[in-house]
Amino acid sequence: MKKRTLLAQGIGIGAALVVLSACGNDNGDTQHAPQAGAAPQASTAQASTTPAGGGAVQLGTQETALGTVVTDPAGYTLYWFTEDTPDTSACVGQCTTVWPPTLGAPHTGGRAELTGALGTLTRPDDGAQQAVYDGHPLYRFAKDTAPGQTNGDGVKGQWHVMPASPAPVPPSTSGQ
Repeated sequence: MKKRTLLAQGIGIGAALVVLSACGNDNGDTQHAPQAGAAPQASTAQASTTPAGGGAVQLGTQETALGTVVTDPAGYTLYWFTEDTPDTSACVGQCTTVWPPTLGAPHTGGRAELTGALGTLTRPDDGAQQAVYDGHPLYRFAKDTAPGQTNGDGVKGQWHVMPASPAPVPPSTSGQ
């Protein structure tokens, strides 16, 4: 009986690790890692700086080693996920622990030079409004512990900083 209980517990722990690793940081970047013993702050900062539903969220910009990126009201870098579409967030459940969504209708407050389209989508898990910039739902990375960090860029090859300047549209070759 004890063997069955231990086996079931082991399977449960293994399944939990698989779920958590789906959105985790495996990029090996330790350049901006917090010091040992430092408590992570980013996941709670997102909740405190983002409206809980239908409010507004002010976006900004910040210069980083990766260029000018879109930031949340506290100056933390925002990211986009390759599995998302302009009207659907694929990061739900445990994923949002590591990648908290930026909730609310985005605006610039007239101070950020953001030329991409601003919008929202309705999240599939809780119905909240999530900020969208240039067709990409926006997220924070819980392991960014200070404004301007870009630790989430390249995680699993699917998470990227949101550049302030939208990608240029390639010229059309039709009619040539």
